Amino acid sequence: MSLQRRLALSVSLVLVVSLFIGAILTYVHVVAKVATEMRAALAVGLHAATNAVDDREEAIDPSKRLRLVVGDFDGDRHLLAILRGPEGRIVAQSRLLPPDDPAPDWFYRLVISTPLKASLQTPEAFRSVGQLVLYADPHNEVSEAWSDLCLTMAIMAVFFGLILGMSFLVIRSAIQPLRAFCGALAKIGSGDYATRFADEVYWELVPVRDGFNEMAIRLETVEAQNRALNEQLLSVQEDERIELARDLHDEVAPFLFAVGADAAMIRQFIATEKVDAIQTRADSIAEAVRHMQRHVKDILCRLAPGALLNLGLPSAIENLVAFWKMRCPAVAFNLELAEDVIEPPLDVVIFRVVQESFSNAIRHGNPSTLVVRIEKTAESISVTIEDDGIGFVSGLITNGFGIRGMKERAKAAGGDLQIGNRPMGRGALVVVRFFTSKSNMKIDAAKLDVFA
Repeated sequence: MSLQRRLALSVSLVLVVSLFIGAILTYVHVVAKVATEMRAALAVGLHAATNAVDDREEAIDPSKRLRLVVGDFDGDRHLLAILRGPEGRIVAQSRLLPPDDPAPDWFYRLVISTPLKASLQTPEAFRSVGQLVLYADPHNEVSEAWSDLCLTMAIMAVFFGLILGMSFLVIRSAIQPLRAFCGALAKIGSGDYATRFADEVYWELVPVRDGFNEMAIRLETVEAQNRALNEQLLSVQEDERIELARDLHDEVAPFLFAVGADAAMIRQFIATEKVDAIQTRADSIAEAVRHMQRHVKDILCRLAPGALLNLGLPSAIENLVAFWKMRCPAVAFNLELAEDVIEPPLDVVIFRVVQESFSNAIRHGNPSTLVVRIEKTAESISVTIEDDGIGFVSGLITNGFGIRGMKERAKAAGGDLQIGNRPMGRGALVVVRFFTSKSNMKIDAAKLDVFA
């Protein structure tokens, strides 16, 4: 349930409970008021009737006098006077004033329990005529209470309606900044760090707005710093590759030459049967091999791409593009990268394929445009690298170390790599596809470790 609906229901519940309690209190008040009014009216009427028949000298015609007393109660709102003869027959009866707005029968039965009545104690001269009885009729009083209750309930309903509507509008306007804040957070989550929360808010939300904007500024700054660091990292990596090439030339090549020379000497010693000299040459070869193993191990550790791919495959490819743009500004790069995250170890394989494809295209193809397209579906991941260079002459694809390495990486990751000329126009085309379903994807982790 939304916050707006929850608050609206809470306010409605409070108003309904208040209305219910008010109705109960009003009912108690009406019952007490009607009972009090009836007792008071009956006492006043009884006193007036007693005074009217108390004068013995006017009792010349008792029947007429009692009829006149009954007639005095005509049009009364609360009292009904009935004169009954000695045999119980009604001789005379007054007329009540009918209520202007009668109350419903259920309300009358709810308020009134037992009607009140009182018999008039008449002098001896009037007793032969009959007995005068006064009845307290609460219809007019109940109708008046009903009218007051309806008016009160109508006022309360209007008041509660206004309160509920005002609460709804206030709540709606109060949570509007929160909705805008959620939208701004969604933009930040999608990587749009230039987003700012500039809407006017209530003073309670000012710290939230300022904190959000400060966070966005810091994220934008950190992103810019990360990009600069990425570029610096690529530059350092390139320098390190050059240094590694020098190391291989200066360190490994002489030892390989020495190993070859020692092996040739061993063959000569065998031919001349100088067995004692073979041991020295064999030890020299073993020492040279150990030296080269240590050096190659150090180089492999330095070449691992894990740090670069910690930034994500798209960022790593973008940094790779930035590296080649700096050195080949005439080449245009078009990237169409999938937004979905590609998990290890496929990200390493894809990065190495793209890296080698760029290197081969720029070194041998002389392209003006390079296109990288990565598409991810529920079943597979497809990577396409194409250029508009000279391509492979006569379709002949050399099985060099770089191309062989790409094929081996793709195969170890359960993928299929195809290399050739573009079917339309000039240039080379590299396509590799990996199946993401567990049944089709079989990754040889041991081989990937070796290739890394």
